Amino acid sequence: MGKGHGKGSSFERELCKQLSLWWSYGSTNDIFWRTAGSGAMAKNRSKKGGQAFGQYGDVQATNPTGQKLIDICSIEIKRGYNKDCFAHILDKKYHTAQQAYEKFIQQATEDASNANARTWLLIAKRDRRQALVFMPNKFRKALSEQGSTISTSFPVFYFSMKNEKDKIQKVFGTTLDKFLTTV
Repeated sequence: MGKGHGKGSSFERELCKQLSLWWSYGSTNDIFWRTAGSGAMAKNRSKKGGQAFGQYGDVQATNPTGQKLIDICSIEIKRGYNKDCFAHILDKKYHTAQQAYEKFIQQATEDASNANARTWLLIAKRDRRQALVFMPNKFRKALSEQGSTISTSFPVFYFSMKNEKDKIQKVFGTTLDKFLTTV
């Protein structure tokens, strides 16, 4: 196994424990875990018209209490990609190839659709940087309506992008730490 691939797996395990502690208000670290093959099984079955319950995205609920979150949002995790950042979506030329974060968001969107989840989260971390979380802006609005102060925490960023079907998608982002303390 290459060094980079192990880094992502390690980050996914660490993040699943962190999400478990967040979801359980600090009482347990085993509510969420990595999906089989980081969602590869579900992707292959979807291509053939099949389903793979709970295996979309990179995070699954291993405890029934976590299934509520997975039903709401499919979670995609990216680690590394140090030469890529979400700003590449903003300053690319019109006919430039799809940028890495556009691909990540497209993958998260497709996984959420295949999982019949309401929405998606993308958690990305470059080396020696803070982890960031991205979500559709409509999900951020729904969280704010439920009492989250995520909209007023800092740093936050909003951007719009076109997906592969030329539909505009509005995206919200902040640091993972801010997300976990305000939602």
